[in-house]
Amino acid sequence: FHSKSNSIREFEALSTGAGIRFGYRLTENLRHLLRYTLRQDEITDVDAASSIFIQREVGKTLVSSIGHELTYDRRNSTISTTDGYILRLSNDFAGVGGDLSYLKSKVSGAYYYSIAENWIASTRGEVGYIVGVSDDDIRINDRFFLGGDKLRGFANGGVGPRDLSTDDSLGGKEVVSGSVELTFPLGLPKQFGVSGSVFSDFGTLTGLDFEDPRIADTGSIRVSTGVGLGWQSPFGPIRIDFAIPLVEEAFDETEVVRFNFGTRF
Repeated sequence: FHSKSNSIREFEALSTGAGIRFGYRLTENLRHLLRYTLRQDEITDVDAASSIFIQREVGKTLVSSIGHELTYDRRNSTISTTDGYILRLSNDFAGVGGDLSYLKSKVSGAYYYSIAENWIASTRGEVGYIVGVSDDDIRINDRFFLGGDKLRGFANGGVGPRDLSTDDSLGGKEVVSGSVELTFPLGLPKQFGVSGSVFSDFGTLTGLDFEDPRIADTGSIRVSTGVGLGWQSPFGPIRIDFAIPLVEEAFDETEVVRFNFGTRF
């Protein structure tokens, strides 16, 4: 693979490598995945006016990692879920060769309950943590970022540690996010596949390997609320959300309108 990403505007991340995955079912609902990845990451296209904490990470690193993912899935559908739940645990260890050593873990889950026909209550949550091994610092492209689809009402990278001198998002080592949502019909013919929703998202992101007076990192919970419109199109689920923050920090970056293509979880 070769990928280029600049979803966080402060830098561009290039990643080139290869991986192998092997998955199998332990039971009808329990699945286990094993993986190995070797990749070269590069931080580039950093503006001279960007945060010094991003500028100093410009360059290439080789990452060799092994990992696994355990998924217990009791949903009645992977796309248009109306009932059931899913739980997922993943761990990745980098340090089987390469330049970096770290352990990255995530636990996530979602639950869906049908209140009445086409009235679906749902909740989801995720906890993530990454820690360096052998005193290795966690680079910015391996940290978590929060905002966008996982915390509507806030921009991509809009929450978490930030360099106040440049207003650049730095990511974090510890993340928590969640959501509660109610999806309901809008009175249109069922074949149109259009629905409405009301929701509230919450989350926090914190933790760096260094401290500086220029960095704001409160670790406080942010909360947002909003309404959405979804369409089960022939090309897959499409939705638009309108959200406003209820609890925020002065240095956060907000976003009122969010488009999403595909299933959120």
